[in-house]
Amino acid sequence: MLYDYKFWHSLTHPAMLAKAVEDGEIRGYHKRVLVVFFLFMALIIAREYWGIGTEGLTTLFATNQQNAYYVARLLSMVGALFVGILYFSFHYYGVTYILYVLTDIPYKWIQKVQLYAIVFVLIEKAILFVVFYAVGYTTTFSFLSFAPIVQQAISTEVVLFTINQLTVATVLTVIVQYVFLAKWEEVAEHKLLLVKITLLQLLIAIFIGMISVLPLQQWLVRGFS
Repeated sequence: MLYDYKFWHSLTHPAMLAKAVEDGEIRGYHKRVLVVFFLFMALIIAREYWGIGTEGLTTLFATNQQNAYYVARLLSMVGALFVGILYFSFHYYGVTYILYVLTDIPYKWIQKVQLYAIVFVLIEKAILFVVFYAVGYTTTFSFLSFAPIVQQAISTEVVLFTINQLTVATVLTVIVQYVFLAKWEEVAEHKLLLVKITLLQLLIAIFIGMISVLPLQQWLVRGFS
């Protein structure tokens, strides 16, 4: 059976996509993957061009080190693109492999589902960018997470940055992964599947939270000072 892959239609008809993945060839899927990848890179470029996440580099400009500032901004752009490629690759290939090991569902089947998780993150980051651009400033923590609320009671950076990763996109990812992957698992395994998916998202959030506290911008500025 030849199935024409349509992103939103497939998302809202999981049973149809699940059967198509099992029984036949999917046409148009790889084109969607490339579109999502280039949109992800375009958003990173837009964020870097506007200066999101590069506030620490203004020290160089303020101290009349314009050349060093522009070089640092360029390196920041290259670094952001590199991290973006790693991020996309990890979620599309790495997370897929982890879920494959945890569930024994065929790798290629899980990849079709994992693309939705990347799109949710892309949409969420796009919303944040539009809002930040509109108001003219950024915030350390996403208003689409519980971090701003928890910040009123907790000041530990690792905890806050970890909670900052648990956003609306994370919830949607868990829901979609469960809905799709459950169709390829025995009913008796459904509760365990949900636990595995949730724990995986928590571990990813903790890992990113630990990396987020590293003073990468300060290291970059120090290298040009």
